[in-house]
Amino acid sequence: MEKQWHVVHVASRTEKKVAERLEKNQITVYLPIQKQLRQWSDRKKWVDAVVVSGYVFAKTNKNEHLKILQTPGVSRFLKHNHVPVWISDAEMQRFQDFIEKANDRQVEFSNKPLPVGTFVTIQNGQFKGISGEIIQHKGKHTLKIQLSHIGDFSIELSIDEVAIQSQDTLTK
Repeated sequence: MEKQWHVVHVASRTEKKVAERLEKNQITVYLPIQKQLRQWSDRKKWVDAVVVSGYVFAKTNKNEHLKILQTPGVSRFLKHNHVPVWISDAEMQRFQDFIEKANDRQVEFSNKPLPVGTFVTIQNGQFKGISGEIIQHKGKHTLKIQLSHIGDFSIELSIDEVAIQSQDTLTK
């Protein structure tokens, strides 16, 4: 049976531990992590922060679902119409590339629906080829990139890093 990427909902703040447990059970996992500078009252420190709180991505087949659900910290699979949501390998690779290309820019996850706006593709710079929706113009472009089934992610890009392309051009 072919394995597919699934979104696994986990207990709050257990993403790293659940990912470790699943890997020990020979489950391929992806946990998007980003270095972020956190400030406390007495110091600043770089930490490995989970990008998508409450979720781990697992490449699995139906035969392994029970094993995953029995893993401590796992709540359930993300479902749509009572069927576990799956993500294609190509889409998962685009998501991983996006996280990797973000470098020191903070990526934020939101489960709120995207507002209607202009759809663009970044044409220049390290984010070349990533499509998204423009949500703000204030000296910088903030693009919300939506990957189906996962949610939306936002990143701030300076004007010299982007060139926009209209949706009309994208559909040709």
